[in-house]
Amino acid sequence: MAAARRRGRGRGVFRPRQVHIHHPPGDSANANVDELHTLKGVRNMKVKSMLLGIGLLLLIVGGAAIHSQEPPQTPVMAPEAQTVLRQLSERNKQVKSAVIRVADTIDDVQADGRKLQFAHVRELTILRPDKLKVETTGDVTNRTLWLDGKTLTVLDRDKKVYAQVPSPGTISQAVDTLQDKYNMSLPGADLLSDDIYKTMTESCDAISYIGLGYAGDEKCHHLAFTGPNIDWQMWISAGAKPTTRKMVITYKRLPGQPQYTMQVLKAEEGAKIKDAAFKCEIPKDVEKIELQPVNQPQ
Repeated sequence: MAAARRRGRGRGVFRPRQVHIHHPPGDSANANVDELHTLKGVRNMKVKSMLLGIGLLLLIVGGAAIHSQEPPQTPVMAPEAQTVLRQLSERNKQVKSAVIRVADTIDDVQADGRKLQFAHVRELTILRPDKLKVETTGDVTNRTLWLDGKTLTVLDRDKKVYAQVPSPGTISQAVDTLQDKYNMSLPGADLLSDDIYKTMTESCDAISYIGLGYAGDEKCHHLAFTGPNIDWQMWISAGAKPTTRKMVITYKRLPGQPQYTMQVLKAEEGAKIKDAAFKCEIPKDVEKIELQPVNQPQ
């Protein structure tokens, strides 16, 4: 069984999922390793079942907050960090379409203290305000999500099951619905935020400007964030068009202080994307199941 879950409530920065798995790769329980790592989370944790049927682990499953977060307060922020974040936020608002490819890793802390690492690659196709496709391939999770403006569809390619719910509206509203109604979230969702400045500064104690560094071969502004339960870092490109290039999250209150790392491999902004790109493609040999909201008894 997975390790005991820690419970908490409120809305905050990251929503850490269950990191202590103790199952060999390939075990179905190991799907919990595909963590929720977004900048909207640690505060509104619910530890309840999400799904009917055979228990499809859709995007990110299980888990709970480490501890309850305090009410949001204005963080102590270095002026340079504030400037970079505001520039990034304004830039993000201008991007109406994009294809983003990210690679991420998550530490899985074992009972004996060893750390295993699991990796995924995700490709996000974005057409604001209400269309999104996310294809995930990796050690634990192989799934596809479509948001076509009318319907939200999630397909688990390994388990051969899928689920559909009416579209909640915009991309941001879809991300919130997955998180708040179904206790699921989407890795890389922070890159989709309508207001990344607000997302990054909520439930944060301090933000430091470390200086110029590199994410891959790209020169970036390096920012460090301190929170009650989680610390995280961002690398934001230092050119005329600031974009998020890398993020590292440290779950400092979990045993072994596991880390989640996400690096942008490709970001094609302003891409010409047709509506057909968001049409779900369901194989014939998969079974449809229903999602169970977390506040509704099974």
